[in-house]
Amino acid sequence: MNLEQLGKRDRHLQALLQQAQQWHRLDQEVKNILPANLRAHFQTACVENGRLVLLAANNMASSRLKMILPSLLPQLKLLRADIADVQVRVLPKPPKPERKNTLRLSEAALQSFEDTAAKLQEQHPKLAERLEQLAKKHYGQG
Repeated sequence: MNLEQLGKRDRHLQALLQQAQQWHRLDQEVKNILPANLRAHFQTACVENGRLVLLAANNMASSRLKMILPSLLPQLKLLRADIADVQVRVLPKPPKPERKNTLRLSEAALQSFEDTAAKLQEQHPKLAERLEQLAKKHYGQG
């Protein structure tokens, strides 16, 4: 069952879905007005007391938009009747969570790394060393 079907059953959910679609449309319309190199760095937040609020991902994007905003304001005002002004706020994107290695190697695989390292020791000492390091790193994790 998709959201539209659920929305037909619940008028509150339907109103919420319609509002989300309106905001998505407004965000797309705002981004179409912005220069292409800035679009990925902004998100439309809301229209608050006649002021369109745009969230910038960083200070540099915010500064660039503030510089060109006077020339874009007439176009932005045409998007909605209640837009009289634009405010740019910086809201940095949260850093991506650190990836944790969840790889678990079997004892047989680790033993195979050690055996291969021993065989390669004379001809390819660096590769042998790396295989030994890999085996040592993964011993005790499983």
